[in-house]
Amino acid sequence: MLKRVRIKTMLVSQTENGEDRITSEASGGCLVDTTGVMLRYPEKENDGTASLVLADGLASLRRKGHITSQMTFVEGKLLPCPYTTEAGSFDLSLYTHSQQFTVVADGGRFRARYTLLAAGQQVADNELTVEWNFL
Repeated sequence: MLKRVRIKTMLVSQTENGEDRITSEASGGCLVDTTGVMLRYPEKENDGTASLVLADGLASLRRKGHITSQMTFVEGKLLPCPYTTEAGSFDLSLYTHSQQFTVVADGGRFRARYTLLAAGQQVADNELTVEWNFL
């Protein structure tokens, strides 16, 4: 059963130009079953939606809007990360250093530490945290 949740996201990104923090909050939906968790929520700044699927050893974040991307987090793996903007498409790669999620009675938390690469060159080191609380 889909439950309403309040979702908070925070992305901390380290590049050669310094650190950038992006935070957002939204109301969305959460489905919890025996195989994992799925969150779906609006992204105002992207004029679209995000869907986060969490299962043992794997997390997948899909964004649709001005930016369309598919990020797959598997600890210790370098995976393709298709990324499309209004300016064009970019073939990025994502290396996941660590990822974990927990579900508790009133919500949950997902955290991933990862590096984005373009043409094999490091673009940014990131830490993404997504927390949700049932309404």
